[in-house]
Amino acid sequence: MQQFRFCSPRSLNEALNCLSDKKDRCKIIAGGTDLIPALRLEDIRPEVVLNILEIEELAAIREDEDSIRIGSTVTFTEIVESDPLNRHLPLLVQAAASAGGPQVRNRGTIGGNIANASPAADLLPAVIALEGQLELCSKVSGKRRVPLVEAVLSPYKTSIRPDEMLTEIVIQKLQPGTKTAFEKLGRRNAMARARMNLSLMVAQEKDGRVAEIRIVPGAVMPVARRMKRAEEVLLGKKPGDKEIEAASDALIEEMIAGAGRRWSTEYKVPVMCNIFGRMLRSLIE
Repeated sequence: MQQFRFCSPRSLNEALNCLSDKKDRCKIIAGGTDLIPALRLEDIRPEVVLNILEIEELAAIREDEDSIRIGSTVTFTEIVESDPLNRHLPLLVQAAASAGGPQVRNRGTIGGNIANASPAADLLPAVIALEGQLELCSKVSGKRRVPLVEAVLSPYKTSIRPDEMLTEIVIQKLQPGTKTAFEKLGRRNAMARARMNLSLMVAQEKDGRVAEIRIVPGAVMPVARRMKRAEEVLLGKKPGDKEIEAASDALIEEMIAGAGRRWSTEYKVPVMCNIFGRMLRSLIE
């Protein structure tokens, strides 16, 4: 069993002092659903494990006039049960409800899911589809805000500096009439790691033309990204079978370009096409 010092600060300043002192020799723990297995396997050997669950300001969901601010230690269960998130960001609620089983949802946090940057993360693609921004705090450099899509550099690697802590995820409320959907496919119906997931957001004009669309698949590429070419196929159009098929083709081209052809590509391509077509039709109808 490896040895490390376990710290449980009660204030953000105290936590940032520890990070500033130890930097990459310190690992932050909240729910621990990813960190604890890594510690057991000794994949990492930190000098200090910093428990941030005692910091109250990181555990709140705050609703402003135009946005919702989600503290980094808010759990999946708290997201599912949040009234403001159910009213304004149902896509995030659906993604959180799909994560693991009750034990994982009760412990796992949105900050951990994002900072871990797993290609199979459930919340990360949904937050990208919602154009979420990360608020990062450092004792030395203060606060900065960065779009999540820019913060994830590669699998399990982000631009969060060793002396920085993810404190909040800030998401703008969707405009009235905007529709969203999330779907996840795993090896079984519950407590499954995603084989693929898909987050969609669509806003239409009164005549049915697509005014805005965001398409973000997960677990099919090293890093979740919006499928811009597929989105461009649909923008300004009333989607029919022809347009949806063309968007599906563009989605698959981008997916393969991002991940390359692998043994799983043969089954992921038709499944993703079917999921995308069905979800999009349900939203635009």
